[in-house]
Amino acid sequence: MGSFFILRCFFVIFFFLFNGAFGNMWTRMEMVEMAGYGEQKLSSVIITGSLLCDTSHPRFHSIAIPVTGATVAIKCRTGSKKRSKWIKAVTDDLGEFEIDLPSQLHAIPDLENTCFIKPVHVPKPYRCYHTYTNIHKRIKLVSSTNGFRVYTSGKIRLQGYSSRS
Repeated sequence: MGSFFILRCFFVIFFFLFNGAFGNMWTRMEMVEMAGYGEQKLSSVIITGSLLCDTSHPRFHSIAIPVTGATVAIKCRTGSKKRSKWIKAVTDDLGEFEIDLPSQLHAIPDLENTCFIKPVHVPKPYRCYHTYTNIHKRIKLVSSTNGFRVYTSGKIRLQGYSSRS
């Protein structure tokens, strides 16, 4: 049994030495694939949602206006003594945002009760910025297939009025 192992090791070493010596080098992707790790993500966790400003207008009912260019952030309690960081995103023209959670947070059990979303900056044209500081919104799992999970915070509604209406 021992001699078979030594013989096998000899062939492996021989293969590696002569493969490189004759210019038959592996590409970076081939080496990464052989090693069993690399740049391909094994899982993805995406957090989506939208930020709206519920405005009041003297002649109209309350109108929800999408907040463009606002910064929202997610924070997940990891259980370790290290402080967890805020992961930020900026809302688009429809007030929607998408956050790709870093891979070191994918394994946190019960993300729905561990993570929360908070608006951290609202642009000046929106008069919602006085009331958003205490809003924390939980996330909810909407989809999970093949290592790809999608959570949503739903619509985050801020109270105030807008000069853009």
